[in-house]
Amino acid sequence: MQAVEAEAARLFLKARASDDADDWADAYAWVALDPAHGFAFAKAEAGWELTERLHELPAGRMAAPDLDDSPPVTMPVALMSRRNLWMGLTAAACIGVAGTVALRLVGTVDRYRTALGETRTVKLADGSSIHLNTNSSVEVALRENIRSIRLLKGEARFDVAHDGKRPFIVEANGTQVRAVGTMFNVRLRTDLTELTVIEGIVAVSNGGSVVRRIASGKSAAVRSGGIAVTPIEPAKIRQRISWQDGLVQFDGDTLAQAVEEFNRYRATPLVIGDPAIASLRVGGAFRLDRSEDFVQALQSGFGVRAVAGSDNSVILVSDE
Repeated sequence: MQAVEAEAARLFLKARASDDADDWADAYAWVALDPAHGFAFAKAEAGWELTERLHELPAGRMAAPDLDDSPPVTMPVALMSRRNLWMGLTAAACIGVAGTVALRLVGTVDRYRTALGETRTVKLADGSSIHLNTNSSVEVALRENIRSIRLLKGEARFDVAHDGKRPFIVEANGTQVRAVGTMFNVRLRTDLTELTVIEGIVAVSNGGSVVRRIASGKSAAVRSGGIAVTPIEPAKIRQRISWQDGLVQFDGDTLAQAVEEFNRYRATPLVIGDPAIASLRVGGAFRLDRSEDFVQALQSGFGVRAVAGSDNSVILVSDE
């Protein structure tokens, strides 16, 4: 059994690290050979997710400021040892509650992805749509009583067709967003999950202890069991989802933030070579595939000089 678990861990970590379709296919083919393989793979995945949660868990958890109008709904959570928590997560994974392989074990899962700089719209059989941003991937499992989506990386907007009998649940790095008929955007950032509710109401949980109801016109930053909700202006919502129109918009963002955003779509980076210009405030709308227009605007109106690197990168420095 140790050999099986070792192979499960190897295949899972390889596929997770590369996010390559062939690596995932190899892992799923191995899972299909024996039920014990499926159990071991689910255990490997649950263990990885538990490790991520434990790394993020603060020594003393503090409640995030509650800016939402609706009160949080607290669920009873029993204290448990790490061993019991491991067993619980493993069992959950094996019956299809958590993880990639769990969805695979209970039926067909469709996987969609985009390359660097690519955006894509996927129409689902239930009438819903998923809009994928650059370098993103999702897994979709449509069942008779539930619609399960897993955002593996990147960013996606979900336009959910109403179906009162089948909730639409998106899982993203431990955060679960539940909707019936609504529209929302989820982005996996380096240190948190960012949710923007465009239409309707969603229920959000992270860590399983608290569920928050979040209405349109609000945003949530989710991390380590904390859910911080803030109002968001319509203009800011349009800015966040402008990528769906092939644009990136800035309105008083710093140059550092703008460069980070453009680099999501570039094979070679923009690099700030002078810390003095990192805090410059910029604005405007630019095509995702025309970052050179942004660089030209910096040179003509902000006193910034662009220097080409030998690797096709662009180094931004002060022109003074």
